[in-house]
Formats: sequence, structure tokens, C-alpha cells
Amino acid sequence: MSDHSASAATDAASTRFPQVHVECTLEDADGVNGRLLLLGASGIEQRDASTLVKGGPKGVTLVASFDDEASANDALSEFAGDARIEWIEGDDWADAWKAHWKPMRLGDRVVIVPSWIEFDAQPGDVVMRLDPGRAFGTGQHASTALATAALERRLRDRAESLVIDVGCGSGILSFAALLLGAERAVLCDIDADSIEVACENAERLGLSSRIDARVGSTDVLRERSTLVLANIEAGVLIPLAESIAALVADGGALVLSGVLEAQRDAVVAAYAPFGLRLERCEQQGEWVAPELVRR
Repeated sequence: MSDHSASAATDAASTRFPQVHVECTLEDADGVNGRLLLLGASGIEQRDASTLVKGGPKGVTLVASFDDEASANDALSEFAGDARIEWIEGDDWADAWKAHWKPMRLGDRVVIVPSWIEFDAQPGDVVMRLDPGRAFGTGQHASTALATAALERRLRDRAESLVIDVGCGSGILSFAALLLGAERAVLCDIDADSIEVACENAERLGLSSRIDARVGSTDVLRERSTLVLANIEAGVLIPLAESIAALVADGGALVLSGVLEAQRDAVVAAYAPFGLRLERCEQQGEWVAPELVRR
């Protein structure tokens, strides 16, 4: 073996990549997933009761892959007590996780496609080219798919000059709305990193001029709209019911997501005193997306 070959073999053998295993409940999985991506995870595998490798004691194990030890240690600190680190050996592993990422159809039309995958779009498809990691957000979650399907229905027959997205995360729902025909979107999130990611994604998609992204909760929103989105979680949607409901103009709709089936009635009841009633509620697995309207 030549000196060069021996050196290459030694480098390959010494290459190590960290994976952080985080234990959480199904209800918290979407939020933990998003936080791991913002911390720099290059890919995340979710293990739960429906997967071949089952989740841990809390029901879900998220296996987050990182490109460097510093980022992995940040994740360990973030989820202290519920996280551990494992190391994968070998220089080919850096791209191995790509095999697990496929185009994801969120509704009938919207498809998120990683940049390295060739995709044969069908007539009417709305394709978002975004890669995993900070750019991907949490589009793989059922709550995002449910909200996207609601967007497709509502934008099919009605033009919207403005969409408001509360708790926008990486901005996927806003971008779907814009690509489906809405003129512009106002986004907000209490996490400054999420707003930074949303702005990066908007630039990649050529949508920067059509969004207004703000750090904060409903207090940073002055507009009202006939289409408001809030894909958060019941523990936030209920206490914010009055301020979120105030964003919905007369004749408008509020699409809620991030809600478990068992939480649906409590969420719907929280919005009833503010003039919003349930019109429709689609379900995917344990997750539901109540659609409320103001007459």
C-alpha cells in the first residue's frame, strides 16, 4: 500500500460523526424536531410506535445527525437529561442520511424536494426546492401536511391578498400559500433563529419581496386577514386564542394545526367566545387541523 493510500485509509477509519438521540413525547416531537434543526442537525430520524425501530420510554426517539461535535454538544445541553450522543464511524456516512430523504407531498399539489433529487413534477404540482437542515424546517410532520391541505382547498377558489402565519417556524406554510396564489404573507415567530431561517428560505425560493417576517408573538402583528395560519401546539393556541382570533377579518378563516385529536374540543372551545366556529377538521393519525370561520 502506498503512503497516500495508507494515509487515506487511516483518515477514513478515524472519521467520526455524532448522532444525538433525544427522548420526547409524540406531542412534543414537532417542537423538538424543529429545535434540533435550528441547532444544526443535518438530518433527523423519528422513531415511534409506527416505525420499524421503536421509540424510547416517552414514545418518540429523535435521532439527529450533526456534522461536528460542537453542534452535537449544543443539542446535548439543550435537552439535558433526555439526550445522549452516539458516534458513527467512516468517511462515507456524511452523505448516507440523504438516502432517507425523499420528496414529500404535503397536500395534493405542494411537494418539498431536496436539491439532489431528480423529481418528475406532475401537472399542477407546486414544488419547493429546500434541503434538510436549517432550510428544511419541519415540513415532514403531519401537522404541516394537514395545514397545507387546508391551504390548497381555501386558495383553490378564493384569491388572498394577505396571509398571516403565526408561529411560522421555517416558513413552509407561508411559502406554500404564496406559491398557491396568495399575494403576500406576514410571518411571526418568537424564535429569532426561526425568522432568520424563514428569510433564508424565502430568498432560495425567490419570495423575499413577498414576505414580511417579524420576531415576536401576536403583539408584532397589526394586520387582519381572511386567511390566518397557526401551526403551533395546543398549549400555545389556547392561551393565545383571543389575540389570534383578533387577526381574522370578517368572513375569514383560521387554520389551526399542531393539535392532537384529544385536544381538539378544548382548542375549538377556546376560540368560540371570539366569534370563530368550527367549519371543518381533517385528521392524519393522531393529529387534527381545525378550520374555524368568522361569519
